[in-house]
Amino acid sequence: MPRKVNDDEILRYLEEHTYDETMEHYGISRMTIARIRKRNKIKFSPNKIKLAIAGIGNAASALIQGIEYYKSRGKNVGLLHPTLAGYHISDIEVVAAFDISKKKVGKDICEAVFANDLPQYIDIPKTGVNVEMGDILDGVIDETRQIIEPADLTPIDVVASLKKSEAEILLCLLPSGSDRAVNYYAEQALNAGCAFINGTPSSIANNKNLVRKFYNKGLPIVGDDLQDQFGATIVHKLILQQMLHQGLDVKESYALDVGGGAESLNTIHRSRAIKREIKSETVSASLNIDAPIVAGTSDYVPHMKNGRNSMLWIVGKGFLGNEIIMDIKIQSQDGPNGGSVLADVVRATKIALLQGEAGAINEISCYGFKHPPQGTESPEKALKMLADFVLGRK
Repeated sequence: MPRKVNDDEILRYLEEHTYDETMEHYGISRMTIARIRKRNKIKFSPNKIKLAIAGIGNAASALIQGIEYYKSRGKNVGLLHPTLAGYHISDIEVVAAFDISKKKVGKDICEAVFANDLPQYIDIPKTGVNVEMGDILDGVIDETRQIIEPADLTPIDVVASLKKSEAEILLCLLPSGSDRAVNYYAEQALNAGCAFINGTPSSIANNKNLVRKFYNKGLPIVGDDLQDQFGATIVHKLILQQMLHQGLDVKESYALDVGGGAESLNTIHRSRAIKREIKSETVSASLNIDAPIVAGTSDYVPHMKNGRNSMLWIVGKGFLGNEIIMDIKIQSQDGPNGGSVLADVVRATKIALLQGEAGAINEISCYGFKHPPQGTESPEKALKMLADFVLGRK
């Protein structure tokens, strides 16, 4: 009995082999191959996606390790989409990197990523890409200075570096609350002719003036505030939606996070109110109910490092006013929980570039972020919007 294979595996094999070799290898007909190509619609592209990253923390470490981990294409567990519009996660190539920590600046990214709390999951070969010194601006505060250990070096010319590396996309993964630094990198991307992805809560894709600049330059911008693959925000939203679909009356709810690491420390001291507002809004916006809903970070626990505990409390009433209470705890690691979403967002942004899209790309933002420019969508609708966008359907 022939083993089952998916479209992704066949398309990948076809990239380096003839139709006849593919037919023989998988025991399928030429017509089957043609049907697979037709239903995937997008012509498979072997071109690399040239990515620059600002902020080589746990999220960047997870993405960079993931690119190497899934390179064999034999392991797909944990990937939302092994192939997106013809691009595999391993088609992402990091060509430039910026940070301010003396533990990372000047080192090859294969070494710099392991100066974080996130464990090492795989060996990464030397890339030849060294982390360069960015402008500190408001990227560090007194409470995080000891953890980050800023380097006493002159910032490099980011625009020149982006142009030299031929980066197409700049991904911003700076700490929460570093608004000046995030805006600085957005301007550098604009001046270098790069698309910009904002993984932070800073208002970038929601900044109409900045979005207009990107639109006039013919460049995409997506954000704001990256959503985890399976974190408190999406779980909270899905449970509440399902309760409503089942005819329950939601009375009250909260989702609170406790975590370690520099990101949690930044959130507590600089952006707790903003993060709480964004998280609460992204949950409430998809629900037409009159009930108190609160979501956000509540505390910082140093020894948890990159770990995060999310506590969800939900109260609803059903038939005969019967009370239903859910008390849920989610334990996760911050970096990896955003890795698969980042991989999708980067590849979708490459498609936006290929399609000539400019300005705020709401289809990508709704799919991967808590605070998209045109409001939050249900996960199902957001996924459909992304699929239509990738296939060029408006």
